[in-house]
Amino acid sequence: MKIIGIKNGNGRELPQQVYIIADSAVIKSNKPFFVPHFAQAFTGRLAIVLHIDRLGKHIAPRFAHRYCLAVAPAIKVTAHNIDTPQHSESHSALANAFDGALLLGDFASVDESAGINGTIVTATLNNENAGTGSLETMKIDYRDIIAKLSTFFTLKMGDLIVVEMDTCDFELNPGDTVNASCGVLKSLTIRVK
Repeated sequence: MKIIGIKNGNGRELPQQVYIIADSAVIKSNKPFFVPHFAQAFTGRLAIVLHIDRLGKHIAPRFAHRYCLAVAPAIKVTAHNIDTPQHSESHSALANAFDGALLLGDFASVDESAGINGTIVTATLNNENAGTGSLETMKIDYRDIIAKLSTFFTLKMGDLIVVEMDTCDFELNPGDTVNASCGVLKSLTIRVK
């Protein structure tokens, strides 16, 4: 299983920034996120996760809808002020792919009326709104994401594509509770310790 993270926004050419996340980075719902000691601060950002359901390489955008049938909400955690040069490749990997860097909700079948692009994901921090977004509001299409990434990676069943939303980051501190949902379905609850 591969986990591919992307940062993109407002219709910019894909992919703007791509990074690989270790499978040990995943924390499922109802498990705690323990704040590590290797950085001075940790922030979360709302994301939507695409679950790849079949094998594919060099996928044409018109066929890409066949490769993702389920999505989940997530919180992508980033470490700040770690001891590596800010613009080095190792800094990006350490800041984005450490153990616990992906708080992942439960997958749900795609709502055919809204489609993946129209699926709204929402996050709350201590019951306060921490972000709402969709691929549609970011002016990017999940089919373009799958097609573009498949030119670099062979996509396999079970792979995950984490698309960070264009929402503000929020700081994570011990005692916080983070929730996220896809549509009306709340599928992620994490306590920060």
